[in-house]
Amino acid sequence: MPTLRKACTNCTTSKRKCVVRNPKCVRCSEKNLECVYDLDPLLTPPTKNERLLAFGFHPSSHKTLGRCILRNIQLRAPGCDPTISVPGGKHILDMVRLGFGTVPELLKRVKPASFVHPKLQISNKINPIATLVEQGAWGVCSQSFMRLKQTDIKMVSATEALTALQALLVHLAESLFSTCPGEQEQADQSLTLLSDWTQNLLALVDIGMPQCQSSWQNWLLAESIRRTIFMAYVLNLSVIGYKHGYCPYWLFTESLPFDARPGLWMAESPQAWIGAANVTNGDEVGEQLSSYHEFAESFRGQTIPDFGGDAFLTLVTYAHNGPGGN
Repeated sequence: MPTLRKACTNCTTSKRKCVVRNPKCVRCSEKNLECVYDLDPLLTPPTKNERLLAFGFHPSSHKTLGRCILRNIQLRAPGCDPTISVPGGKHILDMVRLGFGTVPELLKRVKPASFVHPKLQISNKINPIATLVEQGAWGVCSQSFMRLKQTDIKMVSATEALTALQALLVHLAESLFSTCPGEQEQADQSLTLLSDWTQNLLALVDIGMPQCQSSWQNWLLAESIRRTIFMAYVLNLSVIGYKHGYCPYWLFTESLPFDARPGLWMAESPQAWIGAANVTNGDEVGEQLSSYHEFAESFRGQTIPDFGGDAFLTLVTYAHNGPGGN
């Protein structure tokens, strides 16, 4: 595990000693300053396992994705830390199955899946996620995965990078927990590819989102990218949690945003999408983004709703709060 910095941003910049306290260090409290702790790890040599499994993303370089939750969250009570799990937990396998394994079948039925929407109009000459569904075979041993690996992710458009990453997620989810050692080992080795492709999509988002022809298509593209990036983290954290019982980078994951308004993702036409937002036209729908932390905490202690059949919202609430919402 990397060692986190022991000083807030203000004290580091001012080269002053930082006496760490929650929610503000002593110096920031005295000066009434905003106190932010940098999540960038110190430069300690990573182990082989960390290089293989851990995403090396730095939240401070991707502020446009969502505001840092460390500025205002209250620490959890002991025993309620989502970064801790039991190695080999069956609930992790259930989450992977529901979040990733159901995607091909839902797309065959032209229904919205957790992070892939069949109504998003993609102009790619080759759509890897569509090819995967058409061929009906996925996993790291499939021919479609072998072809997918040859993609030069830095030379493609944002929409091509999106569909490539979506297909990669489905392939890896099928094989990462395989009982076949050779297949699982090959999938483990491909986690570095998952890291590279997700970082590439993050970088493309920072440059600017491509625009489609309608408000609905623009919203679908933006939400597809947000959900796909989020699910890339979910898959990576699931592997680490299943193997080691601890999930690094959870705080960054909790700061990732998505549009959680019920019904919008499940809409299969612009009219249904506008109706779900309870507005009169597409321009009024806009975006109402919530961080993962804010969204999941709003349902803590409650029975998890159906969310209109949106498997993504159900999955992330379950992952954060547990089946009983606690």
